Amino acid sequence: MMYVVYNFLLLIIVSIEGKTFLISDYGAIPNDNLDDSKGIQLAVNDAVSHGLDSDVVFGYGIYLISSTISIQNATNLTITGQGIDQTFLIGTNPVAIFSAHLCQDLTLVSFSIDYNPLPFTAGYVVKVDRKFLDVQIVTPHRTDVGQRVHGFHRYDPIQRRPAFGPNTYGIYQKPPTDNTTTIVSPGILRLPLAAPLQFVEGDPIVARYIFTNHAIYAVDITDFTIESLAIYSSWSMGIVTLRVRRFNIFNYQVRPRDGRWLSQNQDAMHFVDSREYITITDSVCEGMGDDALNVHATFLLITKIINSTAAIVKATNGTTILDMGVGTNVEFSSYQQTYTVHGNGTIASLIFNSIDTRNITFTKPVNLSFNDWICVADTPRLTVRNLTVANNRARGILTETRHVNISRSIFNRTSGPAILIQPSLYWHEGPAARHIKLSENIFFENNEGIAQEKAIISILPDPIQSIPVFDDIQIESSTFYFGNYSQGFLQNTNANSVFIRGNYIVTNNFTSFISICNSRNISATNNCIITNQIRPELYYVFDTIVPCLVNSSSLIHLPSSAFDSSFPPPVQ
Repeated sequence: MMYVVYNFLLLIIVSIEGKTFLISDYGAIPNDNLDDSKGIQLAVNDAVSHGLDSDVVFGYGIYLISSTISIQNATNLTITGQGIDQTFLIGTNPVAIFSAHLCQDLTLVSFSIDYNPLPFTAGYVVKVDRKFLDVQIVTPHRTDVGQRVHGFHRYDPIQRRPAFGPNTYGIYQKPPTDNTTTIVSPGILRLPLAAPLQFVEGDPIVARYIFTNHAIYAVDITDFTIESLAIYSSWSMGIVTLRVRRFNIFNYQVRPRDGRWLSQNQDAMHFVDSREYITITDSVCEGMGDDALNVHATFLLITKIINSTAAIVKATNGTTILDMGVGTNVEFSSYQQTYTVHGNGTIASLIFNSIDTRNITFTKPVNLSFNDWICVADTPRLTVRNLTVANNRARGILTETRHVNISRSIFNRTSGPAILIQPSLYWHEGPAARHIKLSENIFFENNEGIAQEKAIISILPDPIQSIPVFDDIQIESSTFYFGNYSQGFLQNTNANSVFIRGNYIVTNNFTSFISICNSRNISATNNCIITNQIRPELYYVFDTIVPCLVNSSSLIHLPSSAFDSSFPPPVQ
């Protein structure tokens, strides 16, 4: 009897233990200059079919990937390389390297992603025409033939910094459909223009080819981990997720490789409709064509009221965002006051109505009107610690979520604000933020380029509302070094309860040091300012842009004594 029980237990142990799948067993051999997509996909498929605790393992070297590796319905799956710069996954087409859907406990660890050909090129303008731009390409960039150009930005090759200063530009165009890049002469690439643009001979520029797929795309994942992973280039964004629940990122590296003037065409990280929490630690994002991090949900439009518990909702910028999930809590706002919540509900069912609409029923009657906005209210806690953002074309972090803690991080030479707190009706992204703590960070020469707003930290809804929509924002124990072109310390629009404490600020520019628009309860204490300029009597101004009104702001306690303390930088 004991023998039978022993064998039964042994069978259980064997059936649930993990299994390792070597991609070399499936014909994916590194460094052989052959496409490895099929072998990798077969290994992933077998690991998913095996079930719990499977590990797909890459060896040392370079793997070529021409088609996306799909990960569907995986449970406890780890995809492992031998380390950053030990295992390289090189996309030979503008595809996503990994596309993951409906997975539980998925981990990507210890490898790098890059593309060949690159999704951009760079060099010096040698000829300007109404219909084209000729560029002397600088190595390691290439004279790529047959590409369509989506965007350009000016670049400083000495400071290795994009789109900053007064003499700069960032340009997007709808690429011509009847013309692509061609070689004019050795090393000279002709870039088609959709319309005459503001180029000058001699300008150093980066040309970004048409944005296509993200390097990693994940939808409906629970317990997702990225660890010790680098993305050196991508045709669009680096990591993009939709409805990921519990997301951990450790040692994620985005850098321009081998002397390139760019790393990724767009954001390094872009997370939509996440749930529960996002944690990012010990990571670096440098040289992106857009933001380092963007976290948001999406505004959807109510197009029909069926009854008190049902309505039809429409997506205005993509259809995958419609399937929010049964049990999701949502909140409602009016078309006139987009970011002011007037009600909420819980989704009982989602029924396909058309490609871009869904029939939603709620668990109980809700107060909705035609053309109201609906947005997911189950926003994630965002924790960012020890993140370095440097030399990118746009913002450092764009946060449109709640319960945010950003600490011990470095924001170095961002074209726009180091941190932008902003729901946007232009992008249909939100909601308005609450409960944000920024502490022990370093800000160095931020907000100096084409994405410039009125301050290094900008609290700014788009469009501006008539009343506060943000609440509880703390900026404390941080070090700020203004650059030659930096504007402002804090832009404070539609905010309530903002507290500034214990910061060390080095500046020679007091213009609009703190700007205030339709805000309440703004206070400061024990800040240190280092400057060789005469100090102003007031450290703040009321913004005059419409619809900012002086009498719409109140409880402003920003006396000069709040900025005359003396202490060393709290972080260096």
